[in-house]
Amino acid sequence: MEPARLSERILEVFDDLTRAERLLADHFLESPDSLAMHTAEQLSEMAGVSKATTARFFKRLGFPSFKTAQRMARAGDTDTGQGKRVFSEPIQRRTGRGDLADHLASDVQNLIRTIEGIRSDDLNMAVLNLARAEKIWVVGFGDNYPLAHFARAQLIKIKPDIRMIPIGGFSVPEEFASIRTADTVLALAIGRRSRTFRSILQSAMLAGAQTITLTDHVSAGNPELAHVTLRCRTNGLSYFDSVAAPVSVITYLCMAVAQRIGQTAVERLRYIDSIHTEWDDAG
Repeated sequence: MEPARLSERILEVFDDLTRAERLLADHFLESPDSLAMHTAEQLSEMAGVSKATTARFFKRLGFPSFKTAQRMARAGDTDTGQGKRVFSEPIQRRTGRGDLADHLASDVQNLIRTIEGIRSDDLNMAVLNLARAEKIWVVGFGDNYPLAHFARAQLIKIKPDIRMIPIGGFSVPEEFASIRTADTVLALAIGRRSRTFRSILQSAMLAGAQTITLTDHVSAGNPELAHVTLRCRTNGLSYFDSVAAPVSVITYLCMAVAQRIGQTAVERLRYIDSIHTEWDDAG
C-alpha cells in the first residue's frame, strides 16, 4: 500500500475530530514539519488547545503517544506501528506525485475552515438580498475578475438583470449611474483592492443599495461599506492563493438564491434550455 502522508492521515480521521482537535489538524496541514521542531506544550499553544487535546489527537492518528510520534519524525522513521506511515517533511519540499495530494489536502482545509467561519445569519442575509434585488451588480477587478465573471454566469441563469463591473471598453461611472435602492452589489475582494473598488461600494451605499463583499480570511475588509461580509480561506501552497473556497461559496449562494426565488427561477432555466435546443436544431 502506498505510504500515507501526514495530511492524508489527518483527512482520513477529520470527520471524527472535535473542534479543538481540528485546530491542531489545521496547524499540521499548514506546517507538517513542526512535529519534529516543537514540544507538545509549544504546539498546543500555537494551535490554541490543551496538552490533553494534543495527546488525544496523535492517538487518533494511530500513534501510542505524542512523544512516540515526535521521536519517529525526528528520526525519519514514520511508521506508526499500525501499518500506517506518516511523513512530516514540509509540503513545500515535496515534488512529483505527492504535490497533488498536498494541494487537495490544502484546498479541503480551506473549504472546511471557510464553512466553519461563515455565520449562518450572514449567509442567509446575503441570499435574501440577492434574491429580492431588482438588479445585481457583480464587481471584480484584477484577479477577482474571473470570480466575478463566474458569479455573473451563474446568476444570469436565474435572474434577468445581472450587471458586470468592469465591462471592457466602458466607463465604470456611466455604467454604475443606474444603481438604485432596490439593487444589490456582490463585490469580490480577494487580495488587493483598488481605489475604484472602494468608490463603487461607497456609491452603492449612498444610493441605498445592499452590499455584499466576498473577501479572504486575513483581510480587514470594508465593514463600513458592506452590509454583509463573507470571508473565505485562501491559503495556497506556493505562489498562488487558492480560490476553491470562494468558488464554492459563490456556487452555494447562486444555488440558494435559485431555491429562494423558486418557480420563477425554474421557469427561466427551462426557457434558457429551450432556446439552446431551438438554436441547436436550427444549426
